[in-house]
Amino acid sequence: MQKTGYAALALLVVVAAILPGCTGVPGIEATEEFNRTVTVEPGSGVTVINRNGAVNVDVREGETVSVTAVKRSVYGEDELDKVRIEVTEGDPLRIETVQTGLNPRVSVTYTIHLPPSVVLREAVSSNGPIALSGVRVDGTELRTSNGPVTVDGAPGGDLVAESSNGRIEVRGAEGYVTATTSNAGITVEDSAGVVDLQTSNGPITAAIPALRGDVDIRTSNGGITLRLAEALDARIVATTSNGGISVNNLPLRLEESSGTRVSGTLGDGGPAITVTTSNGGIDLSAL
Repeated sequence: MQKTGYAALALLVVVAAILPGCTGVPGIEATEEFNRTVTVEPGSGVTVINRNGAVNVDVREGETVSVTAVKRSVYGEDELDKVRIEVTEGDPLRIETVQTGLNPRVSVTYTIHLPPSVVLREAVSSNGPIALSGVRVDGTELRTSNGPVTVDGAPGGDLVAESSNGRIEVRGAEGYVTATTSNAGITVEDSAGVVDLQTSNGPITAAIPALRGDVDIRTSNGGITLRLAEALDARIVATTSNGGISVNNLPLRLEESSGTRVSGTLGDGGPAITVTTSNGGIDLSAL
């Protein structure tokens, strides 16, 4: 009888653990939508701080910033109350996910429309993708701890993109690009130039039309493909520990050329472009 009693008690524990809502077992997704429109001055800035989820920012004609935020949780509607959306007017306008409860199991997806003259100063997420389309930038920082960063058109100034685990793709940036990720590839096309491109595990592809200083491009495990303007004045040092190096249609005056290292000068020389991979090939060609 004693064994039977223990078995019944164990069965009750298991049943309680699997009943939805009893001990935080995921169920049907609950959502809540937030909407806000704010009139802003031309040339003013916007900052977006998310805690867990996506940030999507694009451009819409007008004089207002439109904010839509959707909170989601599979742990019940009460869980949604553990975060709130705050929009604080000023310059910059601050849009933020604020945690009001302990360890909220809530994601928030932002869709934000900015006027063409407004500058996105910063967009941050601790766990989710960041995507920009046509948004004005100027020394702007895009940072996420786990997700991709994608930019499709970025008039204005420089851009810094960082992810701890996600690909970075930047196309159409009018300024110079700095990109860092720890476990994915990096692509930079149609930008004014690059500063530093670094990933710990993934390929790098970039076009370099101009330089304003030394450039460091490196990955610990992946190939690197660079297209460089023939009119550049630069010194190039490319090194791989396990892979080949090819130079195609590029007027590079070679100083050293071995299986794993190539160095030389473009034009009159100048800033150094250092290209390094520990396991992959390097391809250098004319833009």
